[in-house]
Amino acid sequence: MDQAMHQAIARKDGRWWTVEVPELDVTGQARNLAEVDDVAREIVALVLDVDPGDVCVRTTVGLPGDLQERWQAARLRAARAAAEQVAAAVESRAVVRALRLQNWTYKEAAAALGLSEQRVHRIEQTSGQERVAG
Repeated sequence: MDQAMHQAIARKDGRWWTVEVPELDVTGQARNLAEVDDVAREIVALVLDVDPGDVCVRTTVGLPGDLQERWQAARLRAARAAAEQVAAAVESRAVVRALRLQNWTYKEAAAALGLSEQRVHRIEQTSGQERVAG
């Protein structure tokens, strides 16, 4: 039984999918995405002369051209934006708490911060609920 995990990359090529297993320098074709894993197992099995049922593959779908790089850049921006949002929430809460410790009412803090009284109250009550989404 082949215990190694083989990495396969599937790329759309017109109406077909090209399935590549770089470590074995072998390529196959699938009619649709649903067949990609089976094709990957079959081509690995042919090269290694083992039963396809004994082959483990992990398939990733490759994006065409520069789209993979652009997607990764977008995900990085989203992660940075989420981190900035968390930092903004922490700082907002600190400002509200500082005002409240100086005996500002919710109404006074709301007027100064350009928020509703309810929002000032929610900011003050929020504690450690911020998370970075990834």
